[in-house]
Amino acid sequence: LPKLAQKLHKDKKHISVGFFGYPNVGKSSVINTLRAKKVSKASPLSGETKVWQYVTLFRNVYLIDCPGTVYGNVKDSDQETVLKGVARIENLDEPQGYIPFLLEKIKTHYVERTYGIVGWTSAEDFLE
Repeated sequence: LPKLAQKLHKDKKHISVGFFGYPNVGKSSVINTLRAKKVSKASPLSGETKVWQYVTLFRNVYLIDCPGTVYGNVKDSDQETVLKGVARIENLDEPQGYIPFLLEKIKTHYVERTYGIVGWTSAEDFLE
């Protein structure tokens, strides 16, 4: 990679590579894997990376770990905004209120297979 960087960008003193994308998809984990040690804090919860973090990969190659980004739409409902991961669940006043919308969006057999919950008839029944 350093040789490729020198070959492609002879006129540059260094190269910065940004990791940009949706929240909680593994941007920090990829950087930690490339460095073969923990240099960016990774978490199973969205929102761990709060600011851009610059990490040196090689002498002239830098990685930029960016916070997750979700583009909202003014037409998005409150439920759609939550399901996109923009809001953290623990910050919602009534997170269970989003379950009916979630159950409409996902296929029943995925929930049954993943969580072993079968035979519900409504969101209330599911939550019980």
